[in-house]
Amino acid sequence: MLLGTACTPYMEGAKAVTQVPDLVGDDFVTADGTKLPLHVWEPDEPAQAVLIGVHGFNDYGNFLMPGMPAFLQKNRIKLITYDQRGFGKGPHPGIWAGTQTMTNDLAMLIHLVHARHENLPLFVLGESMGGAVALTTLAKIKPLPVDGLILSAPAVWGPSTWPWYQKAALYTMSYTLPWLKLSGGGIVQPTDNIETWKNWSHDPLVIKSTRVDALWGVSWLMEDALNAASDLKVPTLMLYGEKDQVIPKKATAAMVARLSDNVRLSLYKEGWHWLPRDKSAPVVWQDIVHWMQNKDAPLPSGADQEARKRLLEK
Repeated sequence: MLLGTACTPYMEGAKAVTQVPDLVGDDFVTADGTKLPLHVWEPDEPAQAVLIGVHGFNDYGNFLMPGMPAFLQKNRIKLITYDQRGFGKGPHPGIWAGTQTMTNDLAMLIHLVHARHENLPLFVLGESMGGAVALTTLAKIKPLPVDGLILSAPAVWGPSTWPWYQKAALYTMSYTLPWLKLSGGGIVQPTDNIETWKNWSHDPLVIKSTRVDALWGVSWLMEDALNAASDLKVPTLMLYGEKDQVIPKKATAAMVARLSDNVRLSLYKEGWHWLPRDKSAPVVWQDIVHWMQNKDAPLPSGADQEARKRLLEK
C-alpha cells in the first residue's frame, strides 16, 4: 500500500486561504499567499483595452515575445501576463498545480485587473495550455468581467481523442514512474521562426524536461477544456494553424464541433503552433487587434472565411 501511494501523480495545488488576493508590485499574490510573477507592457499613450495573456505548457509569461507586446503597445493595448504555478519563476517549477487551482488563479486575476481598469474592455488570450486554462475558466466560472477571449491553438488534445495504447502508456507511467522526467526536444516543431525557437530553447526559465505526472495533469486539463467547449458563451476568437504539429487537427475539430456558432474561427494556411511567434505572426497580431476593436467585422487576413468548414473537413 505504501509503495502504491508513493507511485501516484503528485500535485502541488493551492493551500488554505490566508489573505485577500492582490496585485502587489511585480506579483499577483493569490488567496493562499502564493506570489506569481507579473509581466506588464504599458502603451505609451493611454490604454484603450487590457489583455491578459496565459502561457502554454513549460513556458512562462514572456511567451508573446519578441514582437507582439510592442505591437499591442502601438495599438494602445495594455498587456499583462503571469507565470503560472509550476512554471517560470512561479513556485515549484515542474510540479503540476491542478486544473482547479490554475482556473481559480486566472479567475481571480481577471477580477483584480478589472477592478483596476473598470472603464476599459478586458480580454484574455490563452496559448496552447494557456488556451485550455482560459477556456475552462471562462466556461465554468461565471460571471467574469471579460469582453472577449482569444484562443491561440488551444490545447484540447484530451485522452478521449487518443488511441487506447496511448492512454494505457500514460496510465502505466503515471502510476509507476510519476517522478520520471522526459525530454521531448526535437520531436515536433512548434514554429517556422527558427531563431525564436532557438532562443526559447536556451531560456533558463523554460522547462526542458517534464515530469510524467505533469504530463498526466496537462492531459486531463486538455480533456476538461474539450468538454467545456460547449459551455463557452463569452465572445471568442479561435486561431489555429494548418501546420500545427503539437495539437492535432482531429482534436481541434472535436472542440470546434462543440463550439457555438458565435465563436469566430480562423485557420491560417501558413500557421504553426506558436501563431503569435511564427514568421507570419504580424498577420495574426493584426487579426487579434482588429477583432478586439470590432468583433463583427471580417478579419483583415481572411483566415476566418469558411474556417469552420475547413477545420471540420476530414
